[in-house]
Amino acid sequence: MFRFTHCGSMRSAHQASHCSKALAAILLSLAWLVTYSSHALANKAADQQDATTKTTAFKLPDGLQWETNFDDPAVAAAEAQSGGTYYGSVSAFPVTFRSVGPNSNSGFRGFMDANRLSLLDLHPTTYKFIPSLATHWAVAKDNQTVYYKLNLNAKWSDGTPITAQDYAYTLEFMRSPHILAPWYNNYYTEELKDVLIHAPDVIAVVSGKPHIKKVLLSTTSISPRHSTFNKLDKDWVKNYNWKVEPLSGPYYIASWKHGHYVTLKKIKDWWGQNLKYYKGMYNFDAIHLKVIRDKESVWQHFITGKLMVHGLTMASYYHEKATGEVFDKGYIKKLWHYNQQAHGSNILWINKTKEPWGDVNVRKAFAHALNFDKVNKELLREEYLRLPAFYYGFAGYDNPAVKAREFSIEQAAQLMKQSGWSLGKDTFWQKNDTKLTVKILTLISHHQDRLILLKEEAKKAGFDIDIQLQDGAAGYKSVMQKDYDVLWVAWGGGGTGVFPPRYRQYFHSEFAGPQSNNFTMSASEELDKLIAEYRATFDESKKQQLSQAILQFIHDDAAFIPGFINPFTRIGYWRHLGMPKLSGFKAGVGGDTLMYYGWIDPAAEKELKEYQKAGKSFGKSEIIDETFRIDQTTAMPQKAPKM
Repeated sequence: MFRFTHCGSMRSAHQASHCSKALAAILLSLAWLVTYSSHALANKAADQQDATTKTTAFKLPDGLQWETNFDDPAVAAAEAQSGGTYYGSVSAFPVTFRSVGPNSNSGFRGFMDANRLSLLDLHPTTYKFIPSLATHWAVAKDNQTVYYKLNLNAKWSDGTPITAQDYAYTLEFMRSPHILAPWYNNYYTEELKDVLIHAPDVIAVVSGKPHIKKVLLSTTSISPRHSTFNKLDKDWVKNYNWKVEPLSGPYYIASWKHGHYVTLKKIKDWWGQNLKYYKGMYNFDAIHLKVIRDKESVWQHFITGKLMVHGLTMASYYHEKATGEVFDKGYIKKLWHYNQQAHGSNILWINKTKEPWGDVNVRKAFAHALNFDKVNKELLREEYLRLPAFYYGFAGYDNPAVKAREFSIEQAAQLMKQSGWSLGKDTFWQKNDTKLTVKILTLISHHQDRLILLKEEAKKAGFDIDIQLQDGAAGYKSVMQKDYDVLWVAWGGGGTGVFPPRYRQYFHSEFAGPQSNNFTMSASEELDKLIAEYRATFDESKKQQLSQAILQFIHDDAAFIPGFINPFTRIGYWRHLGMPKLSGFKAGVGGDTLMYYGWIDPAAEKELKEYQKAGKSFGKSEIIDETFRIDQTTAMPQKAPKM
């Protein structure tokens, strides 16, 4: 499933009238609580699927009707079995267990976000909305308000019920200055206006502005925050750095050893286990994440069975490294799965506040000095494609006129000379007797071979590259403090391609500073205006035109250099792991797919051990699934589903 992750706010003065209404609703809800508690306990999964709800304490406004979706196919395997421990790894121990605030936006947070359910979820194949913490929803005629009927069976990982008040508290928490998270503060102030409590099981989430239906549902499908867990004061960041926050999903942080591991455990009799779209998911009793910093050590842990899954998307891994006895005898299976993901915000970001990168000619020249075609041919077996623009795969939001700058020594030289640079005796660019050295910070150790080849090719165009590899924790701090000239990182930003792409967090001047995702430090009034119009426009055709204009502006500004597209995912996994049907994963599979959809097959595990002991072979097991293979030399055929 796809989670909706947002960023937040506290009630502002102009919303005072809403506060009094919400308080009245809360007091009224107490009078109804006994009636609703008994009703909630009696509710079965089948009742939740009934489109005619039993809410008597609240009546929808005239003309509105509750809607839900239990018609899409279940994705998890019916034969999935529960039990056992999933063994995975992380490259660095998390700097904090907080999900917001300084240093919280690390890779480990993904494990927590997967257990932070939202009101709605998104089906991984149909891309239609499905129930999660809400069983039903209704979109108001103002195109700003969505009514949600809450699942009263939902509980926090500490065993307490998830209440309507927890959703209202989300705004207070995310707007608080004490969490030191300006992006979240802004989002939950501008994008989300209010949460109104109408009954113990009915809330209305009000967006900051009108949206088309699919965007409105995505925007208002918030995740709740435990209303009694946090104490918001000036010491919140420090005091909650290592506190374990209650979550709504099936797993919680159970134990850890700093620098070594974190173990997540599944809640016994988790409240959502028998819901249609979650049944057969979350099968492991525990998820053990070992800190392994060295990629070769990760690989050795995998092929010796200490880790269950390893990515093989890189050509060098799939074709060269994933060989030998464990693969030849079929102890480990190889899977090549094509997908229809959208792509974005990948790979090179230039910090325009560093010299000489404020000069657009230098930025463009550097883009022309990077020979991505040679990297693809020599290192990636020409299986990848070049990302043409900042975003690609969003149908009408794409700009087909924007193409990545090609490798050209001549064009690089022309641009550098226009800005007063000349080639020194060492054949590298210099100005005022100062040599230009391009310092590239990267956190991706397994991309070093690509960077080394780019470095060698860039010499032909007069650019001297200094590759600076940092590990997860130290590198993440450097990224958040904008302590780099050029950053090589894949930050995500693609996804399904169903929803309009986002630009503000990456390019608006408001975020041109530390602790933000504006990695280029862009601060342009013209671009700010385009982004503001894009966010405010309710008409989808106009929004698409503005998206194309923004993509053109970003391209012309040349502070972002597109990397590669891989139209597939590849993984290796031990054969005793059960795998759901691949036709259920339009956006691809990976280690997280097996973590949340896979299971341990005891019979297969026993058989595997017997074969290993006897040295017997199952034969090579290589699965190539082309269910979602498309021609990615043209715009991806993303058709938005009817919501």
